[in-house]
Amino acid sequence: MNRLSRVKIEWSHNFAYAIGLIATDGSLSKDGRHINLTSKDEEMIKTFKQCLNIENNIGHKARKKGEEKKYFQIQFGDKNFYEFLNSIGLSSAKSKTIGSLKIPSKYFADF
Repeated sequence: MNRLSRVKIEWSHNFAYAIGLIATDGSLSKDGRHINLTSKDEEMIKTFKQCLNIENNIGHKARKKGEEKKYFQIQFGDKNFYEFLNSIGLSSAKSKTIGSLKIPSKYFADF
């Protein structure tokens, strides 16, 4: 992997699961590089890290400024993975643009 890549882009059961988490609870930044996953479920965030084999720290955030930080989040930059996500149908405006995603049928149940 080069410096633009943190995630090994290779379909597996874990990889498909992580893609599913991004599709449901994640977001892609408009900068073309950063991926974020936020959840109240810390174990889900930990599983996501393991599935993608990334080492980034898990942070905390609040829904609104001044509120208790009760959400867990992980954010990382990976230009190649971001472009891969775009190629299978995810985008930074996914809630407005998401359609069917290109997931191999072998891994669709994990997705």
